[in-house]
Amino acid sequence: MSTAPSAPPRPGRLTTALGLPRLDGQRRLLAAVVIDSTGSGLALPFLLLYLTWQDRMTAATAGTLLTVAGAAALVAGPLSGPLIDRWGPVPLVQAAHVLRATAFLVYAATGSAPTLLVAATLAALGDNLFWPANRAFLARRCHPGELIRWYGLERTLRNVGMTVGGLTAGVLAGQGVNGLRLVLAANAASYVLAAVLIALLPATERRPSAGHVPTVSGHRATRPHATRPRPDRAYVTMVAANTVLVVVCTALPVLVPLYVVQRLHQPTWVVGAVFALNTALVTAGQSLVVRYLERREHLRTLQRAALVWSAAAVLFGAASGLSRSAALFLLTLAVLVFTAAELMHAPTSDVVAVRMAPEETPGRHLGLHQLSWGVGSAIAPLALTAALALGPRWPWALLATGAAAAAVALSAVRRTVGPILPAGDGPGA
Repeated sequence: MSTAPSAPPRPGRLTTALGLPRLDGQRRLLAAVVIDSTGSGLALPFLLLYLTWQDRMTAATAGTLLTVAGAAALVAGPLSGPLIDRWGPVPLVQAAHVLRATAFLVYAATGSAPTLLVAATLAALGDNLFWPANRAFLARRCHPGELIRWYGLERTLRNVGMTVGGLTAGVLAGQGVNGLRLVLAANAASYVLAAVLIALLPATERRPSAGHVPTVSGHRATRPHATRPRPDRAYVTMVAANTVLVVVCTALPVLVPLYVVQRLHQPTWVVGAVFALNTALVTAGQSLVVRYLERREHLRTLQRAALVWSAAAVLFGAASGLSRSAALFLLTLAVLVFTAAELMHAPTSDVVAVRMAPEETPGRHLGLHQLSWGVGSAIAPLALTAALALGPRWPWALLATGAAAAAVALSAVRRTVGPILPAGDGPGA
C-alpha cells in the first residue's frame, strides 16, 4: 500500500524573518558555493592587474584579449540550453568547474599572450556553461516557492567567499606577480573541490511548483508564455536589457581596479577594500532584501536597479579630479549605491529568467539569458578600457546612459507580460 510523501518541514520564524530558504540536506551544496566563490574572490578582481603586470601589456591590450576570449566563448550559452534539457544541469555544472580550473592553472603557469588567450577562452566557456546550468540546478533542488530565496542565499554565500578571497588577494597582490600567481592557483583548486562536492550530492531533486498565482494592483501575475518552446520578443527584450546591466555590474571587477589605481591614484589596498565593502554589504543584506522583494513586481524591481546603477556611475565619475581624501569618500558612497542596485538585480533577474521560461524544458530560454551575461562580460573589458583611455569620466557616462536605457526597455517588457511574481514565494509557501 503506497503512502503519500510527507510534507517538507516548514520554515521557522527566524528563517522566515531573514528571508532564508529551508536548508535541510543542503550542507554540501552550501559548502561548494562558499569554496567556489572564495577562489573567485581571490582571482577575479585582480585578473586585469595580473595581465598588465606580468607581460607589461597595456590595459587596453589586456581588455581586448579578454573581450576576444569572451566573444569566442559566447556559443556556450545557447549550446547549454539543449544540453540542460537533455542531460540535466548537474553534469554541466561539473564540466564548467573543470574548464575554469584548467583556465586558471594556465594563467598561473604561463605568460605568453596566445596561451593567455586560450586560458581566457576556457574560463569564459566555463562561465557561460555554469550559470544557466546552475540556475536550473538550484530551481530543481529548492523547495517549492523558495526560488528567489535560494538565489538570494547563494549570492550571500558567494559574497562571503568573495569577501574572504578579496581581502586575502589584496594582501598577496602587494607581493607582485608571484603573489598573484598563487592567487590564481588557489582559485583553480577551489573549482576542483567544488566539483567534487557537487558529485557527492544526493540525486534527489525537487522541482518548483507553480503554486497559486498572486495578484498585484488588480492584475493577475501569470507565468508569461510558459508553454512556448522558443523565446518570444518580450524575452529577447528582457535579455537585451540585462546585457546592458551586465556591462554595468561588470564595471566593478573590470573597471574599478584600474580606475582607482591609475586615475584616482589610490594605493592597491583600496581595491581590496572596495571589494570587501561591496561583498560585506551583499553578505549582510541580500537575504533581507530578498525578504522585502519577494512579494514585489520583479520587472519593476529590475527597472529600479537600473536607475540606481545609473546614479552610481555618476558618483564614480564625479570622484575623478578630486583630492585623494575627497575621492575616497565619494568612492565609498558610489560603492554603497552600486551595491544597492546589485542587491535588487542579482536574485530578481534570475527569477525573471526562470519564470518567463517553460517550466519543464527551460534550457533554451536560460541559454539565451546566459547570452546576456556572456555578451555583457565579453564586451565590457574592451568597451570600458577604451572609454577609460579617452578620459576618466567617459566610461561612467557610458554606463549611466546605458543603465537608464535598460530601465526603459524593461518598462516595455512589463507592459507586454504584466507583473511577474514568483508563485508561492514567501512565508508559509
